[in-house]
Amino acid sequence: MGKRLGYSLLATLLYLFISNMGNLIFGISRNFSWITTLWESLFFFIFVFLFQQFRKK
Repeated sequence: MGKRLGYSLLATLLYLFISNMGNLIFGISRNFSWITTLWESLFFFIFVFLFQQFRKK
């Protein structure tokens, strides 16, 4: 379970960084707004954490 949490956290941080960079590069947002994508990344964390349960071992 600790491994799943670690991978989920890593994927979530990567998602948070990439989504904010995409917003900045494509002109959706002119400033870094980590708070606006924080909720999205929380749901992404839950999705990744639960999805790892169905992976074949």
